[in-house]
Amino acid sequence: MTWSLAVLPPVPPPEGWEIWQFRSWGPWLSVRLLHLALFALGAFLLDRMLVLVLRRVRKAVEDDDPTTQNEVERRFETVTRILRRAGGVAIYATAFLMALNDFGVQIGPLLAGLGIVGVAVGFGAQTLVKDMITGFFVVLEDQFRVGDVVKINEFQGSVEYMGLRTTRIRAIGGEVHILPNSEIRFVTNFTRQWARAVLDVDVGYGTNLDAALAALGDVARWAREDPEVGRHVLEPFEILGVTALGESGVTLRMMAKVVPLQQWAVERALRKRVKEVFDAAGIEIPFPQRSVRLDPSALEALRARGEHTP
Repeated sequence: MTWSLAVLPPVPPPEGWEIWQFRSWGPWLSVRLLHLALFALGAFLLDRMLVLVLRRVRKAVEDDDPTTQNEVERRFETVTRILRRAGGVAIYATAFLMALNDFGVQIGPLLAGLGIVGVAVGFGAQTLVKDMITGFFVVLEDQFRVGDVVKINEFQGSVEYMGLRTTRIRAIGGEVHILPNSEIRFVTNFTRQWARAVLDVDVGYGTNLDAALAALGDVARWAREDPEVGRHVLEPFEILGVTALGESGVTLRMMAKVVPLQQWAVERALRKRVKEVFDAAGIEIPFPQRSVRLDPSALEALRARGEHTP
C-alpha cells in the first residue's frame, strides 16, 4: 500500500478581512501610541524641569568667588547629584508604569511580583543594599561632601564623586580610589568649617630664642596684613613658643585658624616668609648634624698606621 500526502493551496481570507481587523484594533492602538508619546514627553519635560530647578537653586547658594566653594556649595553639589539621579529614575519609572497600565497591563500584580523578586534578589545582593544604606547615612549625616579633602580608611585625597553605592576620591598623585560605601569605617575630614595652619620652625641651640619668637611675631603680622594670605586667616596667629628640643635644634611653633582647604597654601607662604625674615635677622635654621667621637687608643692606632703607610 502506498501513502501520499497532498498539499492543498492556502485558502485566502475572506475579502475585506484585513480592513475589518484594522478597524477593530486600529483606533485602540493609535490612541495607546499617542498616550505613550505623551507619557514620554511628559517624563522628559519633568526631568528637564528638575534639572532647571536644581540649577536655579545652585546659583542662589553660590557666592561671588567662582574659584572656590564654600561649605553650602559643596553640600548642595553633593545632594544635587543624588537628587538628580534618584529623581530621573523615579520620573521615568512612573511614566513606564503609567504606559503599561494604559496598555491594559495590571500594575498591582506586577508590583507584587516585583516585590517578591526584590526580596529574593535582596538576599543575594546584601552588599549592594548595605552600600546604599551606608551612602544614604553618609549624605544624611553630612560626613563629607564633594570637594572635601578627606582620609577614608587608609586612602587620602579629594572627594570627586559621592553616590549611594560608591565614593570616589583622588589622591594628590592623581590616583583615583573607588570605595564601596559599606567599606567606609573611618573618616577624617580636613575641610570641615575651619582648618588650622600649623608651622614648626627649628632654630639652632645658640640662637637667642626671644629674638626668634619676635621674628615669628613679625611673620604673623605680615600674614594678617598681606592681601593674598590674610583673606584666608580667620583668627590672629598664636605664637606657642618652644614645643620640642630636637637633635639639632629647638622647635618653635605658630598656628592660626584658616579657611578650609587653604591651610596648606597659608603654610607654604609662611615658610617662605620665615626664611626671608630669619635670613635678614641672622637667625640660623639648622640642618641635621651628627657628632662622631673616637676612642683615644683607636685614634693613636690609626695615626700609627698612617705613619707606617708608604
